[in-house]
Amino acid sequence: MRTLIIIAHPELESSNLQPFFKAAVENYSDVNWHPLSTDFDIEQEQKLLLAQDRIIFEFPLYWYSAPAILKQWMDSVMTTKFVTGNRYALSGKELGLVVSTGDAESSFQAGATEKFTMSELMRPFEAFANKTRMKYLPLLTIHQFLYLNPDEQQRLLVNYQQYITNPRLDHFKDQESWFENELQNRIEATDPHAAELQQILDTIKNRQDELDDLQWNLSEMKKEEDS
Repeated sequence: MRTLIIIAHPELESSNLQPFFKAAVENYSDVNWHPLSTDFDIEQEQKLLLAQDRIIFEFPLYWYSAPAILKQWMDSVMTTKFVTGNRYALSGKELGLVVSTGDAESSFQAGATEKFTMSELMRPFEAFANKTRMKYLPLLTIHQFLYLNPDEQQRLLVNYQQYITNPRLDHFKDQESWFENELQNRIEATDPHAAELQQILDTIKNRQDELDDLQWNLSEMKKEEDS
């Protein structure tokens, strides 16, 4: 699966989060890290989009939406002829959003400070995906990155890598399979912590076997009850 990450950050050089994310995916050959600038070639941008399976808009929250640089880029590149009309060039591709904010997660809900959920605020992007016949992915929202402790940052890194590279985000079992494959790849690449990673991988597989046995037993019990 080929993924294009479109970075719409007006102050990219001073960002603490973006270098963290860039380092998280730099070893994935099918991931294209693409910071936006005000100077771009529309035809080349469209060709880049056509070559992808998953397209990610990544940006900090500016007044309940994306920074103006993303809107300017979309207005120029996402022409009616290109994304609708007779072509629907992006049909079947996936659209995801990675949104960062300095506000607490608890603020984005009914009755709280911001009143609206992040999903509600991002509805224009969902409408765009619907209009262009793209598959709209669940949001990945990062709240107050600078306040995350090392364990929380590590969980975010894994969640981000999976959001970018896992072809199937819908089911827990697919997410688990992705995680197992990532561990196996690091072990085979002679990671300095390979022995520890192997223990973790063995533990996950053993617990999965136990869970599969439990689900089979429950299924058999249900069959007996229904008969």
